[in-house]
Amino acid sequence: MSSPNRPGQGPEVQEEALTGRERRRKPRVTVPWPAIVENSDGRLVTGDVIDVSLSGMKLRVNSNVEVGGAVRLRVTLPRDGGEIEISAEVVRRDPGGIGVDFGKLPVGAADRVKALVPAWGLRRRAERVGIELPVQIEGHAGTTEGRTVDLSALGARVATDDRLAPGDMVAVRLTPKDSQGPMRIRAVVWEVDAPGAVLVFANLAVHDFVRLRSYVDSLLVHRS
Repeated sequence: MSSPNRPGQGPEVQEEALTGRERRRKPRVTVPWPAIVENSDGRLVTGDVIDVSLSGMKLRVNSNVEVGGAVRLRVTLPRDGGEIEISAEVVRRDPGGIGVDFGKLPVGAADRVKALVPAWGLRRRAERVGIELPVQIEGHAGTTEGRTVDLSALGARVATDDRLAPGDMVAVRLTPKDSQGPMRIRAVVWEVDAPGAVLVFANLAVHDFVRLRSYVDSLLVHRS
């Protein structure tokens, strides 16, 4: 049973020392991912990830591991994303489960988690505009049709024919009215409500970001 990654134990992502409040402010995504938790005695219990950020996770799990204890997590990522194994330390317990701190994520694990934890705070601050554009949303269960309700350079609210699942990775096809043709953008289903869902774009290419920002800005200028 290995303990959480420490400096000098192979490739890792360096993070500045963060206070508990600062860690909680890191972008998080609410997810329904299966997980297996192994404690220092080798005991395995199954549960679900409730939410995740680049600094830690909260898990719904019936484990007797104490705060300060080391655990090994095996988490199944959504929609054919495979599994990742992460060493972590339990930093809090409550009746709903445990909270764990990754310490420093190995580069490979960080890259895979980062794709699923977009900068939600940035999206909320990003300029967005109400606009209806036809969209196709491709997911594991197939393709559903819909339309945008609002759009920013970092995400969109959409109304869809079929209900989406929070935490899913999807591909969004849409065509801004800027004479540059269609776009296909990977996104995370962040929230779901009766009319549709909030999508946050993941790993957006620079040229796509610039294009979307220019398009949104042009609409905002036109309407001002």
